[in-house]
Amino acid sequence: MKRPSVLPYLMFAALVHCASIGRGNAEIESEPLSDSYRQFRAKPRLVYIQNFDNRTYSPQLTGRLKEKLQAAFSRNASLTITPDKNKAELILHGKILQYSEEPGVYDRAAGPVTYNLAIVASFRLRARAATETEEAPYEQHTIRYMTAYSVGEPMFETRFTAEDRMLEGLADRMAAAAYEPGRAP
Repeated sequence: MKRPSVLPYLMFAALVHCASIGRGNAEIESEPLSDSYRQFRAKPRLVYIQNFDNRTYSPQLTGRLKEKLQAAFSRNASLTITPDKNKAELILHGKILQYSEEPGVYDRAAGPVTYNLAIVASFRLRARAATETEEAPYEQHTIRYMTAYSVGEPMFETRFTAEDRMLEGLADRMAAAAYEPGRAP
């Protein structure tokens, strides 16, 4: 009796995985918003984005993430990015909590053909207080974003471009997670 070949199933699984390489998956956890913060955000505000605190061994991520965040938040109707911290009414503080790159699919020679990238970041968008000790209203979110890239033919992509795509997706999710007056939470 002839056993069925596993090869067609593996090829199908690889095809499905490769088809999803361009998209990323995100999970968002948010703290509930206070009424005072909702009232504060009722009108358009200036926001300053600080460099992120990086708790990983990938120092190049912080500057690139800040650039992507500035582009993502520039599309927000109620927030305007300002390069001057003294003029800002809101300050965005953030932390990159985790970054990992792991092999995904292997070829016949046991070499990785795809890699999975994952990043976890949190940010707090806080109203600027009169003093450092004064408690100001804020919103806080933690976002996990995952994507993959292929180092094999025909869908070759470099790690840098995959990281860039990952950071852009993370920044878009952060901007979408931020409270927008008039939008249902």
